[in-house]
Amino acid sequence: MPLQTRAEEYELQTLSELPGSIVLTEYDRDEPVDVPWTDLWHIYCAANDKGGAGKTSTIANVALMVLKKLRRGDPDKGIPGDPDARVLVIDLNAQGNLTVHELNAKPEQNDKGEALYYALRSGKPLQPVTVRPGLDLVPGGGDWLKDDITQLYARLREKYDANADLRLLQCLLPIAGNYDYIFIDTPPENPALQRLAMGASRWIITPAKTDNGSLDGVKEMSEQFKKVRKVNPLLTLLGVVLFATGRKSVQIHQHAEKRLQEILGASYFKFKTNIGHSEAVAQQSRDVGSEPLVALFDRVESGDTSLPETVRAVHEDYLQLTDEVIERSALIKMQIERS
Repeated sequence: MPLQTRAEEYELQTLSELPGSIVLTEYDRDEPVDVPWTDLWHIYCAANDKGGAGKTSTIANVALMVLKKLRRGDPDKGIPGDPDARVLVIDLNAQGNLTVHELNAKPEQNDKGEALYYALRSGKPLQPVTVRPGLDLVPGGGDWLKDDITQLYARLREKYDANADLRLLQCLLPIAGNYDYIFIDTPPENPALQRLAMGASRWIITPAKTDNGSLDGVKEMSEQFKKVRKVNPLLTLLGVVLFATGRKSVQIHQHAEKRLQEILGASYFKFKTNIGHSEAVAQQSRDVGSEPLVALFDRVESGDTSLPETVRAVHEDYLQLTDEVIERSALIKMQIERS
């Protein structure tokens, strides 16, 4: 459907008819927006201003592992599984790798970010598609999120000032209560989309490689974080995870951690788990005709022993990281609620 036709359809529905909405108004551009922040503890984004830092892989795999944990429960602790658990993933990247390569959206489900762009333009609710049981996706990709978004964000800033950073949240709120967890993938070198993602999130997960470019990306991300906290006061840097790194590269890790501490200061926290580098994983999940990483991990969990040991090791890394993400955010949430 052409974008203009979508716009004409949506203008028939006013925001006041949508449950759980916030309204951005140019008349209150200097005032805080009334947002139900205490209902939004379940929204995470991955952010690093450098490409290739591991944001997309981290979001895809943590989202899938969270969903599996929710549905499976923990029989050893007497926690039943929830067959109705639901997770939402939002792909804000113009490359659309999360949509196509990680989560394997069908061609008919992939509008290459058109509906997402329209929602951001109009302020109307996001329109997810279901890519596997319990997992919904807002597809990304296309020029909407590369060329047009910069101009759109500039217009939003002109109209709403800092409150423009809440535009994605405005589009997400009407459906946010339908999900147990929500994960947002962000693009590199796109401050507008980074800030929109942070404005809609409660937690930031920061994947980073140990090279200077990736660490510089963390510095740029932290600058956007400071700006967005003016309108999203509970936004929290949950932690840094070293991505695609050698498992025995102790000195390299220490050097990277020292630099990250200097960059993030009091906000610095590093997850214990590193996502190890594996040529086998890279080859089997990225070559032509290969399976996405999440599909390889499905095979690991089904007991397939034909996969290389390094694939199983990276799977274990993501399992441990997922546990850390859940536990740390729950702990901080509890501390904030008690204070």
